[in-house]
Amino acid sequence: MNPRFVRLFIYSVGNMFLKKIQEIYFATDYYNNSLKVTPPSRSYDMNNVPLLSELEDKNKKRIELINRFKSNIWKFDSLGKKHSSKLNNFSWLSQMDIKKHKNLTKNIILEWLKKNHNYNQKNWCHNITATRLIFWICCSHFTIRSDDIIFRAAVTNNIIKQALHLNNNLTFIHNKLEKIFVLTALILVSVTFEGSQKLFQTSMKNLSNEIKNLIDRNGFVESKNPEDQFWLLHHIILIKEFLIFSQNNVPDFLDEHLQNVGSNYKGIVLSNNNLPLFNGTKNKDMTEFNKFIKAKGYKFEKKTNTHFYLISKIKKFEIILDANNPPSDLNSQNYQAGCLSFEFFYNGKKIISNCGSASNFGGELPFLSQTTAAHSTLTINDTSSCLFQRNRLIRSFYGNSLLHKLKVYKKDLNTDKDTISVIAGHNGYQKKYNALYERKIVISESNRTISGDELIIIAKKNLVFLNFSLRFHVTPNSKLIKTQGGDILLSVDNQAWKFKTSHNTKIEDSLYFANYDKILESQCILVEGVLKNKINSIKWTLKKTN
Repeated sequence: MNPRFVRLFIYSVGNMFLKKIQEIYFATDYYNNSLKVTPPSRSYDMNNVPLLSELEDKNKKRIELINRFKSNIWKFDSLGKKHSSKLNNFSWLSQMDIKKHKNLTKNIILEWLKKNHNYNQKNWCHNITATRLIFWICCSHFTIRSDDIIFRAAVTNNIIKQALHLNNNLTFIHNKLEKIFVLTALILVSVTFEGSQKLFQTSMKNLSNEIKNLIDRNGFVESKNPEDQFWLLHHIILIKEFLIFSQNNVPDFLDEHLQNVGSNYKGIVLSNNNLPLFNGTKNKDMTEFNKFIKAKGYKFEKKTNTHFYLISKIKKFEIILDANNPPSDLNSQNYQAGCLSFEFFYNGKKIISNCGSASNFGGELPFLSQTTAAHSTLTINDTSSCLFQRNRLIRSFYGNSLLHKLKVYKKDLNTDKDTISVIAGHNGYQKKYNALYERKIVISESNRTISGDELIIIAKKNLVFLNFSLRFHVTPNSKLIKTQGGDILLSVDNQAWKFKTSHNTKIEDSLYFANYDKILESQCILVEGVLKNKINSIKWTLKKTN
């Protein structure tokens, strides 16, 4: 039996029992009485709505629900998990107009306090509570700066109570990035209310330790998830802005991490201000965030050699390839088996894509999106290059932990005036099929062509009769047509491309998981064949035709 499976299973069983005990304890009067605190004698105005842009709920349907049902919104239990969590975290609060909605928001908060004054398992979970605290404090014109003294005191006391709950249970948060977000909320509480110096000191100390646990020595997230890199940078900037706004000193460790994390973030953001769809990332347009950090005076040196995403751009051509080794078991919550997959852009438009992560959807979809087949790369015998743990208990605590990992043994990137050359190789198919996989992609700007050479090296002669599948996924707005000669025509946003290879090709239906709110139908170019030799070469080209 896999020793890593045994370790994670034991951890998960322990976490499950601890969680059950906590749920019973948190529901007792004793626990809720333990959260009683002395009301702060003074609070400082931390009203700063512009900081909340990336956290805001801009969904118009929820605003319509709020305006329609008003304080009765909390009486409905059939709103669905997504609507319920967004309503309870109050990330919509910054969208309300103080002149038009002052009394409405007051009544909604009062009704929420009546229903959730004490710990509520559904509405006091860590991420929801942390978001709620941030919005209640940063939208203080609706809450702790209200001219109704009784209402103001009720909100203030409940903020302190929720913060105490988060602080008491910080060690039980398994997701490291979520823990940093909770610390962000606790730091905000500590600089807002007088008498919270101890909370401030312990939160800053914990923050320093948690950031070290989340990133490698170069400042890139251990999860290999580009979206995690963005959110970590976001949280660090949020904390620094809170400290500046409250006239507290910014510690050296925070500025040091800010530069390292920010430089890696800048190195992974593509020229169209989007993040690539690797290892749990969803569609994320960073345009507004980039404008925000620029307006705030944050400047980061672009680093591309401190992580193992091979990324390069010449004129209108841009490519990024995943040459990362898998993360450790405790950092693989959203990892996907897309090693050596790539995304290709021309003039800021995505031509070749990955399918994105379905981690926020239910059923079998998360498993489907983490397979190698959901990425623009090669599979052997329809097997993923990494094998994932499917034990439900382990996945509930540690996400996409791996049973079988790969190792990247080759990676190189060269760029000159009009050519990009990317080379990488991994051993993900060695254990099962005695095969090594190497990929070389060359972009010629002068010929307006991207060409590839997929090399599969098989060590044992009796294992040479294997099937391969090479996929090139496209976005839902792209169209694929197969010609009578066997080539594939690709069109996207008035761009025309022709895909050619000597192997069998067809157009395969696919799914696109990259959007947060829905799954879209898409397609991919599928190249299939049999590996008959010890050294197998699969060549292909993609040429712009207009």
